Amino acid sequence: MKHSVFTLLSAALFGRFNQGNTDPKRKQTHNSDHGSELKAFDIQKDFEQNGFTFFSENLILCTGDTTESNAMTIGWGSVGNYLGHNRPAITVYVAPARYTYKFMERYPRFTVMKFDNPSIATYLGSHSGLDIDKAAALGLHVAYTEHGTPYYTEASMVIECETMTAWHQSENDFRNDTPKKWYADFSAGVHTVYVGEVIGAWKK
Repeated sequence: MKHSVFTLLSAALFGRFNQGNTDPKRKQTHNSDHGSELKAFDIQKDFEQNGFTFFSENLILCTGDTTESNAMTIGWGSVGNYLGHNRPAITVYVAPARYTYKFMERYPRFTVMKFDNPSIATYLGSHSGLDIDKAAALGLHVAYTEHGTPYYTEASMVIECETMTAWHQSENDFRNDTPKKWYADFSAGVHTVYVGEVIGAWKK
């Protein structure tokens, strides 16, 4: 899987981020006894991952609401800030042919999840939610943040974002040969870029 060469990690203090921040509310479809509880953390102060390798760590993108959701494996993106040093942000990319794309267009928030078990990312990256309930097939348990954003309780880290901006790239946006060569044999279309403001973060 190819990875983005543009990954940023801000160390600036986000003063308002953790004010009133609590564990995700458990509006689950199953009971909550599935391992250790996720605990809120300040992503600007306590994010320990290497920003340049974070998106190679079995990450899952999930979006939707309490009525429908879908998740997919993501292998590249960026972490840093956007529209201010005190506004942590995560950038993700979704190709228009992916089933998750319509969810990203429809819903205002998404979660990025890290799993310690690499087989979860392998399965989610090789099956479409259009054909099967992938979470159910893996035995994953869906829960929701206080904003109603879906995540899986088995994740070791959950970062919730609210989409601030998105743009639909085209080949006219390419400035050098790297994207031109990358997309030459990619049939799912040029990725749409979504920049999400981090509004919550939890880890086990």
